[in-house]
This record gives sequence, C-alpha cells and structure tokens, in this order.
Amino acid sequence: MAKQIINIGASANDGTGDPLRNAFDKVNDNLTELYLALGDANNPIDLFDINGALDLIGKPHKVSFLYNTEALLEAVSPSTYHGSIGHAHDTGALYYAHGTWNKVLTDTSAGAPTSYIDPLNTFVYSANILNDETDGYVLGTSANGSYSWVEGGGGGSSFGTSDVDTHLNVSAAGDNQILSWTGSDYAWVDDATGSGGGSFGDSDVDTHLNVSAANSNEVLQWDGTDYTWASLPSAGVTSLLNLSDVGTDGSAGQVLTTDGGGNFTFTSIGGSGGGDYADSDVSAHLNTSGASADQILSWTGSDFAWVDDATGGGSSSVAMTNITDTTITSPQSDDILKFFGSDNTWRNVPFTPTYLDINEQPAGISDKAPFENTFQNATTVLKVTNNGSSSYRFDQYGTTDNPTIYVKAGTTVGFDLTGAGGAVHPFVIQTAGGSDYNEGLVALDSGIYYEGSAANAGIGGAMFWKIPAGISGNYRYICQAHSAMVGTIVVEAAAGNSGGGGAAATRVQEAETTSSIANGASGNVEYATLGKSFALQKVTVDKQCWVRIYSDTASRTADASRSQGTDPADGSGVIAEFISTASGSTEFKVTPSIMGWLDDSETEVPVAVQNNSGSTGTVSVTIDALKLES
Repeated sequence: MAKQIINIGASANDGTGDPLRNAFDKVNDNLTELYLALGDANNPIDLFDINGALDLIGKPHKVSFLYNTEALLEAVSPSTYHGSIGHAHDTGALYYAHGTWNKVLTDTSAGAPTSYIDPLNTFVYSANILNDETDGYVLGTSANGSYSWVEGGGGGSSFGTSDVDTHLNVSAAGDNQILSWTGSDYAWVDDATGSGGGSFGDSDVDTHLNVSAANSNEVLQWDGTDYTWASLPSAGVTSLLNLSDVGTDGSAGQVLTTDGGGNFTFTSIGGSGGGDYADSDVSAHLNTSGASADQILSWTGSDFAWVDDATGGGSSSVAMTNITDTTITSPQSDDILKFFGSDNTWRNVPFTPTYLDINEQPAGISDKAPFENTFQNATTVLKVTNNGSSSYRFDQYGTTDNPTIYVKAGTTVGFDLTGAGGAVHPFVIQTAGGSDYNEGLVALDSGIYYEGSAANAGIGGAMFWKIPAGISGNYRYICQAHSAMVGTIVVEAAAGNSGGGGAAATRVQEAETTSSIANGASGNVEYATLGKSFALQKVTVDKQCWVRIYSDTASRTADASRSQGTDPADGSGVIAEFISTASGSTEFKVTPSIMGWLDDSETEVPVAVQNNSGSTGTVSVTIDALKLES
C-alpha cells in the first residue's frame, strides 16, 4: 500500500482538511503496514536496542539485503558499510563487507543453491568419501565424483628402513658400486667407468688409449670399436702419399682428382702432362688443320675444329642455305625470308604471288589468269600494318596514322596484308558512304585465289584493286572490326576525251572532322581532293556550326578574330561561309555554284569551323564540288 497523507488544510481551522475520523483512519492504515513489515499486525519486532542501534539478534524480521547482480553489490562501498551483509542473486552467494566484499562458502553437500558455483572440490565433503580413513592411507578418486581411502607407501605404514632395504639395499653394495634401475627395481652394479668398481688406473689407459707408443705428430683416432694412434697429414707431412685414399704420387704439374667415391688419383691437365701450355698444345687442340679464310673455331663436343662461318659461306658470299633455322626450297631471284611461328623456321617465299602459288582456287574460278594479269600490272604495292586498334599505316606514307591514299582510275594498286593484323583487323574497301566496294578486287591468301566480294575484308596475303576507269572521287579503307581504323582513298579520274582532248572535270566529295572543340571555339581542317580550282556544289554539317572556306592558309589565320555575323572584307581570301542554326544535320545547296581556287603555294583547301552546338565535341563537314584543276 502507498503511504496515505493526511490533508491538514491550508491554515488552522479553515475547514479544508480531512475530518478527524478520516485522518486517524489513515494513521491506522499506515501503522498496520509497518507492523506487518516488522512482525505481525499486533506484535511488531523491536529492531533497536536501548541505544537506538539496529539489533537483529534472535529477532526474525523482513529486512532484505538482496542485489540482483554481484556487480551491483560490489558497487556499494565496503568501507562505508563495514560489517554489512548482502546477497547477490546472480551468484546465489552471501557476502560480508570487511575491506572488500567477501564471499561466504555455502555447504553444497545436499545440493547447490541456484546459480551458486562451489569453489571447493567434492572430496572436501564427507558424503562423497565412501569409506573410513585409515592411518597411512591416501585419498583416491573413482573419477565419478566419489573418493575412497586406499593403501599408499608401504601397505599403509610409514616408509621405514626396511622399505629402503627391500627396494634399494637389495644386497650389500660392493666398493665403488652404483645403484642402477633394472627396469623393475633398483640393484647395485659395478661402475662401468671403473672396471668393476676400481678406480681408473694406468692399465685401463694402456688398454684403451695407449694401444702402442705413439709416433711424433700422431693423433688419437676412433676406428669404430676403440682408439688408435694415426698420422696427422697436416702436421709435418710432406708427401700426399700419407693420404690413405691416394694410390701413387703424381708427376710435377698434375692435380689430384676424385672419382666421387672417396678415391683420389693424380691426373694431367692443360698441355702435355701438366707442363706449360705450349705451341704444340695449341696445334693439337686448336690448330687442328690450316683454317681457310673466314672460317671460325667451333667446339665439336670433344675438341675445337675450324668450320665455315654460317654467316660467310666458307669465305664466299652469304648464302641462304648457310643460315640456321631455315628451310630453303628452290630459292629464286627476289625471294624473301618469312618467319613461320608454327615451327619457328624461316622459309623463302616470293615477294609477290606468282601464278604457281595459286594451287587452291574456289569453286567457279576455272582460270587463274585473272589474278596473274592483275598483280603483274599493279603500279604499286602498299605494305599495310596496324597501329594497335586505332589506325592503319602504309609503308609509302611513313608513320602517318590513317593517311589519305591517292590512286588513279584505270590503274591497279596492291595491298600487302601480311602484317596488317590478320583476322583481328579485316581490311575492307568501301565507298565514301560506307558500302563495301567489290568491283575489280582480287586476292591471294595462303595459296587460295579470291575475287569480288570474296576478296574484300582481307585478313592476310595480298589484295589487288583494279580500279574501274569510270569512277573518281572519294572512297575509303576501314577495319571491319574497328571503326577508328579508317582513311580516305582519293580516286583521280582517268584521262579522257572532252572537247579539245583535255581531261574532263569530275565531281568529288570529301568529308573531314575537327578535333574535339569547346562550344564557341574554332578548329581547322584541310581538304585535299577539291583541286587547285573547283566549283562548290554542296556543304553538309552534322550540327550547329559556322563554316568558312579560304583560298590560302594565311587568309584563314588573318580572319580568325572576325566574329560570326560580321561580313569579311573584300579581298580577304574568304571564298564562302555557312552558318547552321538547326540541331542535327544540315545541307546547304550552293546554287549557282561558287568558284573557288587556291594560291599557287597551296595544295589543300583550308577551312575553319566554329562549334555552336552548346557542348564540347567534334564537327563533321562534307564538301561536294566539281574539280576543275588538279
């Protein structure tokens, strides 16, 4: 019950407090609760002595000293509450305060209280000992929590002199004998170091060490069963014959060699019998015979011999047959050596394919002559290599990546694809628009002949393009697997009849792309196929931009500061300019055509392009024109 409070009002006799009856009812309830806590409702326990101190002796009461955990109990200062007791519920033990909280042992013979861990072993409790103790016995365990008194020592009696006699003084010990364990008991035996118990005398030394009179510089050596005196080779020995494993003494200059089995012999090295290395030795081992010019000294496996230098052909000019790791078969003029990784050998192959190489032609090709006629009439053969997966290179164009190649209609050009990357980089001829162009193509790869579409996308061997006489303008080469490996092939029109017999004007198309430029910035590009003079027909761009076409590079540089929307000055070298304001591709048709020309010092048409797309990127510009002058 909660404590009941008597309402005494705000002031005396103000009429707001509890009535007397109600007030004393609360007093009775509060006192009843105290009585019950200290005994019963009628007879409370007097917990205090005459001095007012707490006195609990012989007085049952309900005062609790309970703590839920040992940690909570130990948090109470044992100095402040010296003499107090407390019970920790989590350990099931009682503690008293005396400097520290000390745990009181609990008798667990009848069973331990909940959570209590007895620090004592079970053998301290008499209930766990199965028999009565006997003098001289020791406590033995049954390994199941029970114990018994068992006989120890000498049958339960103390260890007396008789026990020593029984186990140690088996018999009267002889002089200088020692006590030895036999495996089951002790026994007196002669000392092995003293010859039956006697001291180690001179005779023992003579018997085991002084076997015979030792010679000067001899040493005592164990032979496996005893000691003997033996010679010391390193002390005053002048002949190797004193070594037991050497059969005979050698001659001057010889050396001692071993057979690996512990035996040594003297053998000769170098020249004749261990002497100096004389001219005769050189003649015998090096100057085996008169060497011919340009021969070299070669080790045969057992001696030296003069042989022809593999790089010199035995004093004559170098022959392919003298080079090692080669398989030379009927070498012909202009053959080259080619390395074959399949067997790591060099073989002679023709530099260009011949009719005889075409030994496996596809079905439907009955005449090998087309290939023979094509490659024999080639004006040039370009050796193609790849620069990683980013570009092609051609030997006649140096190290330029994806260069523009110039050819002429009606002629034949060859492509040596043996070093172009094989199946990783298939070499394809296409139109400027990206369609495969197969007309006039023939190829030979590993002895197999191809033509038309089968010859395109070459992965090795040689490809030849017999360029039709009726085409001109831009075409391209490209890797079928990597679009970055692409370049322009400019086909010059074939000479033809036009009016007075001069060459006819041809239409050309060339596309160029700037590098990545910021919005509002300009980049420069050059057009190589428009000719020295041309008529503009069409300009196509892929995004919003400002394009300016010039007659020379100096004019482009001078015009760089002009802003968009400002007209160029007369005679400033600006041929035409175009402004695209629509997103995406825009085509400008130039009607009528604008005539353009280049200064004598120029070979390519200079163009400036300003990026107006709103973001950084490249700009592509395609120019269609009528080429009037090469």
